[in-house]
Amino acid sequence: IKIKIIVLFLCFIMVLGSYFLKEQRNNTLKSEQEQILLWMNNFDFLKDNNLSLIQKEKDLFEKDLKDLREIFKKNAFEIGIWWFSKEKEDLEKRINESLK
Repeated sequence: IKIKIIVLFLCFIMVLGSYFLKEQRNNTLKSEQEQILLWMNNFDFLKDNNLSLIQKEKDLFEKDLKDLREIFKKNAFEIGIWWFSKEKEDLEKRINESLK
């Protein structure tokens, strides 16, 4: 009976040891898991940058539309003067850049 108790106790110790060893082994990330986490972080970073770029382009587009609205409010004489001004060239450059 003593030998059975000793054997059962040793089996219990080995089962507990293997359980904790298994848990300890699973805490370390595999290289594939680390790579997936890195990809996810990079994707979030790119998404944030892309959204800020889209917001910037939207703001520039709205500014160009407001400038065009101001042009439409001018009379023919003011439009003639505007046509040869630097303001027209700047607006034309911004519109060409936003269309690229």
